[in-house]
Amino acid sequence: MKRRMRPALAFTTVMAALAAGCATAPRPLHARALALQAAGVEALGRGQLDRAAGHFALALEYEPRIGEAENGLGLVALRRGDWARAEERFHAALAINEDLAEAHLNLATVLVHRDEEAAALGEARAALAIDPGYADARLLTAELLLQIGKLDDARWELEKLCAAAPDRADVHAANALVLARLGRTSAAEEEARRALELDADLPAAHRARAEILRRAGDLEAASRELDVVIASNAAAIDDRLAHAVVAAGRGLWSDAARELEALLEAAPRRPEVRFAAAFVALARNEREAALRAADAALALRAHYPEARLVRAEALSRLGRDAEMRHELDLFLAEAPPRMATERARAERMLRARSTLLEIQ
Repeated sequence: MKRRMRPALAFTTVMAALAAGCATAPRPLHARALALQAAGVEALGRGQLDRAAGHFALALEYEPRIGEAENGLGLVALRRGDWARAEERFHAALAINEDLAEAHLNLATVLVHRDEEAAALGEARAALAIDPGYADARLLTAELLLQIGKLDDARWELEKLCAAAPDRADVHAANALVLARLGRTSAAEEEARRALELDADLPAAHRARAEILRRAGDLEAASRELDVVIASNAAAIDDRLAHAVVAAGRGLWSDAARELEALLEAAPRRPEVRFAAAFVALARNEREAALRAADAALALRAHYPEARLVRAEALSRLGRDAEMRHELDLFLAEAPPRMATERARAERMLRARSTLLEIQ
């Protein structure tokens, strides 16, 4: 009897599984909704924002499961400058379909706008995990890694991207900037040249040229390159910051201070702006102001060896030697090998203070 029951039980189990599968299988998306979604994409590409929004919204009425339509409404909001609404729509798109790579990337763009680099990097990497060939997501990942100081990681992402998209000028420009900051001048110049061959007006290529020239000591030429970049987008914080740093390097301290004052109002939570303000204040021997700005930079980014060194110098000038030595010890523990010159300076400062204490 048991032998006869086993096949029957097995058959019943299989049929139950098939029935369950049929019960949970998703129904096809509404054809009219898909057509409206496609029309919305076309309208968005033509810059017809109202028409695009109408198509996307109607697509969602026909079929609430189209995450791409929510993403499209987010893009319309972005074009209109409504960042809060855009973020809502991108989250809604991901609630429908968490594997929608474009929505992750678009959400990363919103987070960059809010200066939330770590969260933006997480979203860009989520897009790459879904689609490793998503060039825009990899480029943003590299740019964010560069922004938080992870140069080698940024270089690795761009190396893969150059292989995948050899004819994109913006990729070569980003690679040139990273190479310049890594001190690989010849390779950086070659990448900048390639970027300008592909697009002579690309701001990112001129930005990379400015960095190469700045590091070579040709600050006047670097300033001219940055003028080209800023003319294309006067609201770009990073480019205005670089312009202020170059002005400081040329000894134009008042110009640099004015530019940084405006940047502090525009981007109070950018640690790089606070660091530059500390550097300029120190150069003008405004010791307390330099210390406050360095403290603000470190509050916004705990691992910031450059800011620690400026803070240590400010403490030294204020005669707070014990705090200065502690700050230099922290700097030496954090500073990467590429900061060899700065490390040597910190070690000299420690030795000098130790000698002074022995004499006293």
